[in-house]
Amino acid sequence: MINPIWLDTFITLAETGHFTRTAEQRFMTQPGVSQHLKKLEETCGCELVIRLGKGIQLTEQGRRVFEYAKAQQQQEQHFIASLKFDEPYEGKCIVACSGAIAQRIYPALVALQTQHTALNIHLEVAPRRTILSGITNGTFELGIVTNMPNTEDVSCTYLGEEPLGLILPSSYLTKNGKHQSTRHNKHSANNIVDTLNTLGLINHPDAVHYLQRYIKDSGEADLALINPSKLKHSGYVNQLSQILIPVSKGLGFTVLPSSALEFVNVANELVMYTPKNDVTEPLYCVQAAHAALPARYNIVKNVVKDVIKKSVCNPSP
Repeated sequence: MINPIWLDTFITLAETGHFTRTAEQRFMTQPGVSQHLKKLEETCGCELVIRLGKGIQLTEQGRRVFEYAKAQQQQEQHFIASLKFDEPYEGKCIVACSGAIAQRIYPALVALQTQHTALNIHLEVAPRRTILSGITNGTFELGIVTNMPNTEDVSCTYLGEEPLGLILPSSYLTKNGKHQSTRHNKHSANNIVDTLNTLGLINHPDAVHYLQRYIKDSGEADLALINPSKLKHSGYVNQLSQILIPVSKGLGFTVLPSSALEFVNVANELVMYTPKNDVTEPLYCVQAAHAALPARYNIVKNVVKDVIKKSVCNPSP
């Protein structure tokens, strides 16, 4: 590697064309400038200048070394500038979350990118375990997950609560003597256990986890009789937009964030069971432990937090 100090001296010499002026600008003695030039020529194995008294003229090799030295100097300046630059509305943001959360936050992130076109929003839909592994291995910069991870590899910031819904086919209301046009109808839990056992679960990557939390927090003694691990599964799909289709056809039930009903065209064929206690799940932003993300991620976090807060304050009708 060529000594960068010699190169800096050579750049000044080439630009001034004079040993004395180079010494003045570099706060060196004239013999010191000559010594740097000599060592640089020895390293390059060729003459770089033709001496004209106290002035110089570059040889062809000297011209090439000058161009190389200038390029190195500019590259270093750009690199140092990039370390100091942290514009909150420029650059790429890689965010991972579940499909249900993506449906809610992506319109707001698109609006943010539309307002600040130098932002590049990259949103990846993935299950919780994939998000956490992606954070630790550097695939994702920022993740949004339910429940605080029990690991020292990531750090967490609380975002808000995600309401969960036990979603059934509207025919359930008919069988229980209710009017089926109401999606959020309060009704008795007398037959809910039999209904769930008969229908079976339309499974998806987070279904069992959601169901376990629903049973635990709903305050319904009847639901507590259900063992999720032994419950009949009537189907499986890992695409959020498709999960509620078999439910709407009476093929099973499922548990999803209640906001999912806002984004399907079969909502009038579904009903959300209303338990004794509302069931919610905490949401967290996660990132690699001790990692300082660029300022633009704070903007993204604030947008997501606002969306989550509004959805809790204004739940689905």
